[in-house]
Amino acid sequence: MEIIMALMDLFKKAFMGATDEENRKNKARMREIFNSSVANGDDYKLIYCHMENCTNAVIVKVTRHSNFIVGYKEGEVVVIPVNAELTEYGDAMVFNKANESFTKTSLGFCFVGNPEVSLQFVPMTYEPGITAGARHSVSITQSSAEVAEFKNFFKKGLQ
Repeated sequence: MEIIMALMDLFKKAFMGATDEENRKNKARMREIFNSSVANGDDYKLIYCHMENCTNAVIVKVTRHSNFIVGYKEGEVVVIPVNAELTEYGDAMVFNKANESFTKTSLGFCFVGNPEVSLQFVPMTYEPGITAGARHSVSITQSSAEVAEFKNFFKKGLQ
């Protein structure tokens, strides 16, 4: 029975990007990071987003991966940059009407910004473990419904 469970975990990791245990632990860690960085953190819905920027130089191609915990609630978005292992994270960036922020979506990307900073990212349903970029992403799965709700929030804009 343990062998079957281990094979199922390998299958989930390869094709869904995360085992059930990784998914549970990483979602709990995301909440822990967010709540330690933002007052009343439980008031926000959380979603994981990823961004990949490619630069082609004449001799070398450079790809930069970025991971974000994005918390959102009516009228406000908070973005926290994290590493793929959720062991390091940056300062929370708050976006709301008070700091002249905006949200929008285009071609699957979500944008949030204000006069000082602008971010672009993709909310992830999953990153298959067999793709080259998977090692740069947080091991997590999110439902299509969670991602659709997030995109609709960004499409609606900050109220």
